Amino acid sequence: MVFSQAGRYALRIMAIVARQPPGTRLRAKDLTESTRVPAAYLSKVLRRLTRAGLLLSKKGHHGGFRLARPPQDILLADVLEAVDTQPDADTCVFGWGACNPDDPCPLHPLWNSLSGAVVHWTESATLAEVEGVAVGIDTPRAALRAERAEQL
Repeated sequence: MVFSQAGRYALRIMAIVARQPPGTRLRAKDLTESTRVPAAYLSKVLRRLTRAGLLLSKKGHHGGFRLARPPQDILLADVLEAVDTQPDADTCVFGWGACNPDDPCPLHPLWNSLSGAVVHWTESATLAEVEGVAVGIDTPRAALRAERAEQL
């Protein structure tokens, strides 16, 4: 299952913001650097996350972005929904429209299982489960994973 670019960026942004100590605000410039999301795109995603009530924004001196509620109260599905990216368990992986169990594509049984698991994951996992949220620091393993993800 592939999320849209906006979905991947939104998850990346929210994970970075969630890893900060409570009340810490991150400027857009800092988020651009830490997430490697282009500034113009970052601005659009931040606006949508703020409009969805997931981030709070403050302009001016000591301004920036912070979570609007505790990370344990923000589902990954909330983040994806804010940018109109929801995994759809009923979409055919072959691109044949809606899955049709009466006339399935060759990958239907495997895809049905995988896509259902992804939907369940987004609807049950929270930002509190992101590695490092509890301590608010980057770990070497997390940094290595981030670099690998960028290369993909």
